[in-house]
Amino acid sequence: MVRSMPSLRSMQARYTTAATMLLLLLTVLGGVSLDLAIRYRVEDQVFFDAEQVAAQWSAQVRGGLLPHSTPTSTSGTVDLVQLVDARGRVMAASPDATGRPRLSTLRPPPDDRLQRRVECRPGERCVLLMANRVSTAPDAPVVYAGTVEPPLIATHRLEYLIAGAALLIVLLGGRLMWSLCPAEQQYRLASVTSHELRTPIAGLRVQLEEALLHPDHVDPRDTIRGALSATGRLEAIVQDLLTMTRLRGGQPAPYEPIDLAALVTEEVDAHSGGTPVELYTAGDVWVHGSRIQLIRLVGNLLSNARRHAATAVTVCVGSADGRAVLAVTDDGNGIAPADRERVFERFTRLDEGRRRDAGGTGLGLAISRDIARAHRGTLRIEDSPRGARFVLRLPLLDRNAIGTRRLTRTGRTTADRTADRTADDR
Repeated sequence: MVRSMPSLRSMQARYTTAATMLLLLLTVLGGVSLDLAIRYRVEDQVFFDAEQVAAQWSAQVRGGLLPHSTPTSTSGTVDLVQLVDARGRVMAASPDATGRPRLSTLRPPPDDRLQRRVECRPGERCVLLMANRVSTAPDAPVVYAGTVEPPLIATHRLEYLIAGAALLIVLLGGRLMWSLCPAEQQYRLASVTSHELRTPIAGLRVQLEEALLHPDHVDPRDTIRGALSATGRLEAIVQDLLTMTRLRGGQPAPYEPIDLAALVTEEVDAHSGGTPVELYTAGDVWVHGSRIQLIRLVGNLLSNARRHAATAVTVCVGSADGRAVLAVTDDGNGIAPADRERVFERFTRLDEGRRRDAGGTGLGLAISRDIARAHRGTLRIEDSPRGARFVLRLPLLDRNAIGTRRLTRTGRTTADRTADRTADDR
């Protein structure tokens, strides 16, 4: 099923939310990868420097010398060095390692004389060190070289920094996407609108050019009538676009308690000509909304139903589950399920609609749905034994806010009501 075009603000919120969630996911994955990469790089550099120092001490021991100073590593970060014999006694140590217990109990085997180790003791920061067995002899001493784990990876400081940067990226990205969404939507609206305006403008141009090129063969009155028809269609499109822009832009309208049944009755009576309308109203059906906008919505639904009806239109106003319900049903050919959402898109007109009314703007149902959404309601096409059934649902206004006024139930046609008014006039 094709989804309908949501309001600009709703679409903007959906796109921004989806894009922000995707950005958040990518940022989290990137942050975790960055954290692991930094930790690996820092640890690898520490172990590399420790390996250099341990190799230098081992070389001195194999040369018969007892080291008394700490060799210089590439980065100068290795400050803990000890030479430990086979019985676990510290034979020599660097200044920072002097007086400390042996750095590790690890004793590499003869076939794997160089090993990495992370030693952690309660209440102390961990030590990253390299254990270098001086020789393959059974009683060979072991050189331990390392350094205390750097604060960057010893604490959660790195994670906090990355998380803060990720949060800043997501916030800035979300703000940027929110700013870009209206521009993209305006571009799409301008593209669709220009396409729809092109047809009447082109027709108007052809008529005027023909009248100019062949003044003796063209009746100027026909040209003027055609031009007026084209400009009338252009005016209708522009007016509908302005209405839709106000609705989708969130422009506020004055709201008031409205008797929906009375409003629908007035609209049905105001358009009493043409296809007869069977009207039913029941109970207290009060809503809070803009009278002008709801009149436009009801008028659009009635016009659409009469355009597609074969013999009659049925209108029902009532309430259910705390919501006001307006159902407008025609007995025409109906709308295929695949098109029930598409007809609410801008400038969408089905083939039958074009055949029955070639002068429509294709914006009436889109505006009607926008009005329903602006009133926190819904407008959908529901199943019907015959024809199309448009159902509007709006929040029902609390009767305590409107008094105890009651509505009457009617089941008369527009012809009956017209006859009543005629009798009253007499």
